[in-house]
Amino acid sequence: MGDTFQTIVDRDATPEDAPRLARPVVDWLVAEGIVLAGAEPGWALSDHPAHPPGPHWHKAVEDARWGAPEGVAVYTERHIFWSNYNAGDSPTGSCPRCGTAVDEPSLFSDATTRWHETGKADVACPACAETVPLEAWNWSDDHLAFAHLGFEFWNWPWLSKEFRARVAGFLPGHRTAFLPGKI
Repeated sequence: MGDTFQTIVDRDATPEDAPRLARPVVDWLVAEGIVLAGAEPGWALSDHPAHPPGPHWHKAVEDARWGAPEGVAVYTERHIFWSNYNAGDSPTGSCPRCGTAVDEPSLFSDATTRWHETGKADVACPACAETVPLEAWNWSDDHLAFAHLGFEFWNWPWLSKEFRARVAGFLPGHRTAFLPGKI
């Protein structure tokens, strides 16, 4: 069986902007009745408080025929978001400067640790030799996102494309990623 999550990530939010950008999204989710206003512990499979589903949670999903979802955790601090939905191989990073796909996990391992600890890490592309911030790299099938803002929906039916686009609309000019997974 297992538990599922779907995360909508703002890849461009700065640490300073993340709380300010999260507020209108949460206000809209509450106004639509998709979630309740107060974030509480125990509504997500993490230690992070989450907003319980609201009476109109079904507005966010493609098919609301099965059970009630759990909470929505809103992250507004440095976080490594991941997905294993299309997992098979390890995620491949693509250099945002030259577009070359780089399938060398060891190249990213130390940078991932540094970014998690400090919020800063650069990776030199083996193809173009440009040094690029880790959070700027693109990942196959949106497997990873190094970011400061994410909306994580626990055990919800599949979020609709329209809903995901609506959330992205609150983050104008920012790149977003959709990372579903199962644990």
